[in-house]
Amino acid sequence: MKFRSSEVARLLEGTLFGEDLDLEGISSTQNPKARTVVFCSSLKDFERVKDKENITLVVSQEVDHKSYILVEDVKLSLAKFLDFYFREEHPTGVSDRAYVEEGAVLGKDVYVGPFAYVGKGAVLEDGVKVYPFCYVGERVHIGEGSILFSGVKVYPRCVIGKRVRIHSGAVIGADGFGYYIGKEGIIKLNHIGNVIIEDDVEIGANTTIDRAMLDSTRVGKETKIDNLVMIAHNCDIGQRNIIVSQVGIAGSVKTGKGVVLGGQVGVADHVVIGDNVQVAAKSGVSKDLEPNKIYGANLPAIEWGKWKRIYLYLLKLPELFKR
Repeated sequence: MKFRSSEVARLLEGTLFGEDLDLEGISSTQNPKARTVVFCSSLKDFERVKDKENITLVVSQEVDHKSYILVEDVKLSLAKFLDFYFREEHPTGVSDRAYVEEGAVLGKDVYVGPFAYVGKGAVLEDGVKVYPFCYVGERVHIGEGSILFSGVKVYPRCVIGKRVRIHSGAVIGADGFGYYIGKEGIIKLNHIGNVIIEDDVEIGANTTIDRAMLDSTRVGKETKIDNLVMIAHNCDIGQRNIIVSQVGIAGSVKTGKGVVLGGQVGVADHVVIGDNVQVAAKSGVSKDLEPNKIYGANLPAIEWGKWKRIYLYLLKLPELFKR
């Protein structure tokens, strides 16, 4: 791959200052290579690479360098660059080692890889890609342009929207964790609902989203879910949420638009989280959260001896209040 600095500037709708170089790729600020374009999101990034020769920088403010492109938003420009020069390519066709049940409907340019299974009555719209070792259950509907990477499991009757990306090991539509507990013992509540994933959602590797008991567990449009996230039965996840790795969301939680849950946040059942709420990593959410606020009750790591002293004082707080 070869291109010039000026070509990159036109693509990014930026302004080139200095030399118009012949380039052959992209490299990071941690490991900059000659004849590449380097995206600098901060002054710290620029300091790492300012003395490097024969590279073109992409920055959001003017800098002292022999070749740089000035843009409004470096991260957005990086997204445009990667999409243009490194666009994903996917195969088409049904492998003779895949198994597609009679009655499944496959659109144009669909791919079903080796050892994948597509159940009776399933619908794969145009451009859907089902990679090897995937399971697509009966009457699953997958919208146009969606991708199931290797090893994804989609249980029967679930609905996947358009342009959804589901990464390896994710499980969509397993039974919710619901039981009757009484003198008769622990009796399973059969979950006969489904999961609905709306358009332009991305779901990370080994994430699980459980089916509802009677209705639908829902994930709203443009929501992005990281690896190793658990979303329980009957949840209603809003549009454009960001849910970071190791978040656990208990049953029947409802989130608004634009919610951000940091890593390892835990949300108790039946909680309602308002629009544009942000919850800091490692926080526990046990009650409803009002919209447009930032919440958090995490405890960053501190020196162990210091923590033991703090903990000793915490244990004495009830005694102090009594005084």
